[in-house]
Amino acid sequence: MKAFCINLDRRQDRRDRMWSEFQRLGVEVERVAAVDGSLPDFTAITASLKPGASGLRLGPGAYACFQSHRLCWQKLLESGDPHAMVLEDDLIIAEDFARFLTDGWVPTDADVVKLETREVRVQLDRRIVPLNRGRYLAQLRSSHFGTGCYVISAVAAERLHRQTETVLDAIDEVIFDARSPVFRMTRIYQMVPAPVIQGDQRPGSSVSAAWAATSINNRFGPGETAGSDELSLPGRILRRLKAEARAALHGTRYTFVGHG
Repeated sequence: MKAFCINLDRRQDRRDRMWSEFQRLGVEVERVAAVDGSLPDFTAITASLKPGASGLRLGPGAYACFQSHRLCWQKLLESGDPHAMVLEDDLIIAEDFARFLTDGWVPTDADVVKLETREVRVQLDRRIVPLNRGRYLAQLRSSHFGTGCYVISAVAAERLHRQTETVLDAIDEVIFDARSPVFRMTRIYQMVPAPVIQGDQRPGSSVSAAWAATSINNRFGPGETAGSDELSLPGRILRRLKAEARAALHGTRYTFVGHG
């Protein structure tokens, strides 16, 4: 399976670190030059975009990030391969990562397999696909944001490339937000535990703050935020109870997706 890692030309620091990791883990990855949202053209392009479903207008970084992922989908389609892996360049990767660069473990009905976690609880289908070393796959039934690492089928890449010719929302909101029409028509599996986590999700790790401080394209521009969990403790407890009730009602499992 081909693997494409998105990296800005001006982020040599990330390139050096990620390719050092790839070499150490014995994996071959093709670099895809990221579309650069800092270029003057992107300010004009994004100024003309309408607000998306979130009510926010994409900033240059978010728009460029989406276009960078579309480049990877196009490369998959041009290759004629059945699947490809897409990675961003700010990742902490598990030691057994190399074994996922084959096609044999990918479910035949999977459009997308998410190998990344934000270390949150999500709703998963009760049916699981066991993998080696304690990992398993289950269909994702709720939102789980982030596009740090995923496997995509050529069929899904062709459909997504067509559906996203006009981009209005951030890429992870389009693919991994349960409210998105794309999510509802895409069969997405989650790997548990996930072998990949983005560096900015692990404060205090061996990843330096300067290296992991922003996403590949400084995704959130002025006035944009990634959102935060501002609920009080009672609010979080109520949310948890509602999620557990939803799992019981819909026959899913409300499960923490760890990294390791």
